[in-house]
Amino acid sequence: MYNHQWYRNCLNLNLTNLLMSRRAVFLSRDQFRKSGTFFVAMSILLATTLYGQDAIRPSLSGQAASDARQEDVSRIPYNLLLGPVRFRVGATVGVEYNDNVNYAETNEQDDFIVTPNLTLDMIWPITQLNTLRLDLGIGYSFYLDHSQYDTDTILIAPKSQIAFDIFIGDFRVNLHDRMQLQQDPIQEGALSNVADYGRFENTAGVSVLWDLNKILVQLGYDHYNFVSTTNTFDYLDRNSEILSGSIALILTPTITVGGEGNAVFTRFDKSNLNDNKDYSVGGFIEAALTTNLKVRAAGGYQWIDFDHNFVTFAFGPFLFQFPDHKDLQDYYVNGLIGHRISATLSQTLSAGHENQLGVNSNYITLNYVRHTLTWNFIRNTLLSTEFFYEDAKESGGPVSFFGGGAFGSGGEHFHRIGGAITLGYQLTPHVTLGLRYQGTTKDSDVLLRDYNQNRISLDGTYSF
Repeated sequence: MYNHQWYRNCLNLNLTNLLMSRRAVFLSRDQFRKSGTFFVAMSILLATTLYGQDAIRPSLSGQAASDARQEDVSRIPYNLLLGPVRFRVGATVGVEYNDNVNYAETNEQDDFIVTPNLTLDMIWPITQLNTLRLDLGIGYSFYLDHSQYDTDTILIAPKSQIAFDIFIGDFRVNLHDRMQLQQDPIQEGALSNVADYGRFENTAGVSVLWDLNKILVQLGYDHYNFVSTTNTFDYLDRNSEILSGSIALILTPTITVGGEGNAVFTRFDKSNLNDNKDYSVGGFIEAALTTNLKVRAAGGYQWIDFDHNFVTFAFGPFLFQFPDHKDLQDYYVNGLIGHRISATLSQTLSAGHENQLGVNSNYITLNYVRHTLTWNFIRNTLLSTEFFYEDAKESGGPVSFFGGGAFGSGGEHFHRIGGAITLGYQLTPHVTLGLRYQGTTKDSDVLLRDYNQNRISLDGTYSF
């Protein structure tokens, strides 16, 4: 039977350094579909064993699921065992050359960056029905020529979290706290001429899955905080209350359809950008066309109501108000295809249209295409390629006006295209080496907002 976990895995591909952030109100590069617009592709967990097309499916939140989870825990690789608690610890040192660390069209700054990292994964089956999990990655970046860009404190990897699963009858309750602290601006396509976009993001909440065999109901609540670590972007500091829900109907063992809805209420600490209310409602379908070909499509409508039809920015001692859209009413759509071509070759293709909160404006509209290819062509060797294209337009704000546009003509309109190729090799059971090239190009309609960037990195990881 088709397992919805495939969809989650596709979203967790190594695109963190490539893609425009879709986390204007949700963290995490996790992290589901949307952020600012919070178009969440909800988790609909399906059973993996099929007894017949109309057979009763084991509950995803009951005792059978708990037993299966215990078996999965016992198979998780670890390098330290303390009683029932399994740990996996790893250390990585990477060196990168970046020919444009400040994302500039002119006066580009190149540098060598050294980044040591430490990862800790822990899973603790406290009881047969309750499991505690910790995933944490911390690091630091040293710039050899531009020490002013060194990490302010530490870096926290995007997938870091602490989560607690509780099974109660036909219910699965997940308590979670997900966090990240990053400073690379590559994830925000609307930024140019910036080297340090330091920000801490935290999402804490609860989700409840109710398994009615043919119908799956999921409800969630999250509290989100964004805290800038630089004075330049402290106007983005905000918090959001996020309500989400979905209902899925399992039509056949390979086809699931459903509806989803979200409400996000965002408040900024400062008055540069506007507090807003964001609502979205839509539907989705997931299907396993063959054993090796799986697809997902979702679409719906979104409404965002902002407090004002302008944004406020300071230039010197003066405050200026720049026209912006007060309301948004637009559709969202996204699709994902996962294809296992052979035993050694697999690919994913995703595309969509979405809206998210802006960094210089009320919102930004984004159209995107993304593709990944993974090839295990030699033993202990993994080759992957990544490609993305983005077409984005800000709703208003100061960038276009001060970049040569007409006052009130709208915000920046830009295209970004990029790709990467990564080669990984397992040298020994404990040592893995990685080599990566990544290139990104931005083409903007605003003066001095274009950039080209090339990065090449080499890293080594030791798993204890």
